[in-house]
Amino acid sequence: MYKFLENVVALESSLMQNVIEFEGVDKEMANFYAQDRNDVIACKDLFLAGKINQLNNKLNNLDTYIREGIVVAFSKDLGEEWVLNALGYEVRV
Repeated sequence: MYKFLENVVALESSLMQNVIEFEGVDKEMANFYAQDRNDVIACKDLFLAGKINQLNNKLNNLDTYIREGIVVAFSKDLGEEWVLNALGYEVRV
């Protein structure tokens, strides 16, 4: 079943805007934002492929900042109950 992940895509887009903002100004910051964006894309792709266990493993290995952003975005898109049951995170949005 396909589900458009509006908030996950918005997070991905905002990180790309950060990459553009820092490109040519602070290459290290641009690279950090690019990696975070790549992590969002990887999580989105795992969800769309139905690989929830791999998605959960990926999330558990991310830095706190981007992990929380992704979990909140999934919660807004799929609901707090889905995030708790599938990913093990309790979120109140």
